[in-house]
Amino acid sequence: MVKRLVQYLKGYVFFIFVILVFALINVVTTLLIPVLIGNAIDCIIDFNNVNFEQINKILFFIFLCILVGNIFGYLYEYMMSFVCEKVVIHLRCEVFNKILHLPLSYIDSHRHGDMVSLIISDIEQVSDGLLQGFKQLYRGIIMIIATLLFMFLIKWEVALIVILVTPLSLFVAWFISKKSHDYFTKQAKIKGELSGYILEMVTNQKNIKSFCYEETAIQRFEQINQDLYQIGINAQFISSTTNPSTRFVNGLVYALVGIVGAVFVVKDPLSFSVGMLSSFLSYANQYTKPFNEISGVVSEVQSAFASFKRIINLLDVDDEIDDGLKEIDLPVDHIKFENVNFSYQENQPLITDFNLTIEKGEKVAIVGPTGCGKTTMINLLLRYYDPVSGAIYIDDVNTLDIKKDNLRQAYGLVLQDTWIFKGTVKDNIAYAKQDASFEEVVKAAKLAHAHSFIKRLPNGYDTMISSNSGLSQGEKQLITIARLMMLKPDMVILDEATSSIDTRTEKKIVDAFNYMMNGRTSFIIAHRLSTVQEADKIIVMKSGHIMEIGNHKELLAKDGFYAKLYHQGIVDS
Repeated sequence: MVKRLVQYLKGYVFFIFVILVFALINVVTTLLIPVLIGNAIDCIIDFNNVNFEQINKILFFIFLCILVGNIFGYLYEYMMSFVCEKVVIHLRCEVFNKILHLPLSYIDSHRHGDMVSLIISDIEQVSDGLLQGFKQLYRGIIMIIATLLFMFLIKWEVALIVILVTPLSLFVAWFISKKSHDYFTKQAKIKGELSGYILEMVTNQKNIKSFCYEETAIQRFEQINQDLYQIGINAQFISSTTNPSTRFVNGLVYALVGIVGAVFVVKDPLSFSVGMLSSFLSYANQYTKPFNEISGVVSEVQSAFASFKRIINLLDVDDEIDDGLKEIDLPVDHIKFENVNFSYQENQPLITDFNLTIEKGEKVAIVGPTGCGKTTMINLLLRYYDPVSGAIYIDDVNTLDIKKDNLRQAYGLVLQDTWIFKGTVKDNIAYAKQDASFEEVVKAAKLAHAHSFIKRLPNGYDTMISSNSGLSQGEKQLITIARLMMLKPDMVILDEATSSIDTRTEKKIVDAFNYMMNGRTSFIIAHRLSTVQEADKIIVMKSGHIMEIGNHKELLAKDGFYAKLYHQGIVDS
């Protein structure tokens, strides 16, 4: 973990050197003050012969040391904060970039809230740990080394006592730190779980209320919260013992220095004066202070390293592999599924031995019960997932050999779960074409039959909207259709809405769909009988298998599974 963290600091070597200089000046000026005070004490030890001129000079230099020390102390704090925040910003960008390049299989198999927690809570924890930990550690190490040097220059025999007792303080801090590390790792994991659970509950409030799931949700939350509480108590308790333990050892050092120093003063006051003893006691306190400060931030540092480990685990996941080198020649003449087999989990096949050829301009409706593999077909077309065996060809080119970006740009996609981001209506429509003019946006909205309701909004196309802005589901889908109109894709994939949409809006959506499908190869996850009847081919699926393929009349004549669904008035059951 430390090696990985150092890699992020490599780009700031110059700043780290500057911080080192600032810290040295701050520490040296701070450590000069006890020497000056010791000299002042020696100047007044003889009440009958006080050197006031020398004392005035000493007071001036003390003031100068305080001024310079504080200035460079401020600069040290600022530069340290600057470097730490730069590292955190870089890390946050890297995590966000990583999430955008992860395979969809990884995204689907991990809680979204946990990933949100990584990019916000965990990185914030790393930020706090870096800032507090490195601030204390960096200056603390310099303070310890410099203080030892000053003590050796005054009286090496007394300084030796300090060095001999130091390993005890280090051992106590190391032992407690090791014990608390596991607890902080578990704490970071449970925090991610809690964030994921909260996100699930907040984004699915309608389902929770419709199933009267509130009490069960609260019980589950309290259980996770209790686990976090228990782990947190253990982690904080163990880490909190570091400070008093090191303080005890450091108090022992201070007492030994005082006793031994007093003996030297009594035996040989010329070589070790009262002023020197005063300076030495100040240094003993200065020497032990960094140990206390470093031990005081152990919990933040441990928690930061636990969060950093979770972040590194994510960054080490392989990116989505794109080994395709070819590009599609538009327009596409035909698409062919050849012996395609697919499963999300091993030994649980979802699509088996699927064969189908779709010619240019054909409308293909995919129908069947929930979980039969309709959405999986779309995932395979767009290479969100690849077949376990078999192949999909576009104009006789295996899709595995086509660049993923190029493949996906050939399709226009409208799903039931409409995505509206926070921004103006104009920005949402122009998302597919960032440099689109206002006239192009309006034209796309008119083609999608969205222009009339957009004009009625408070600020028209400049109205701020979001996923929770009060737009109906139908209006949201019209905006996403307008977004697709900007692309003018060669092929389209449409997922008809099943949620309750008023008749007028539904007709607009159907008209917009029909316009998009005109002359284009189209795949429709169909829920309406009217859509199914107009399709050139209907793929009837059940449990991942192709039950029947044909047009509406042919399938009714077979009197099979499709006919059963049709006569029951059900297309998607």
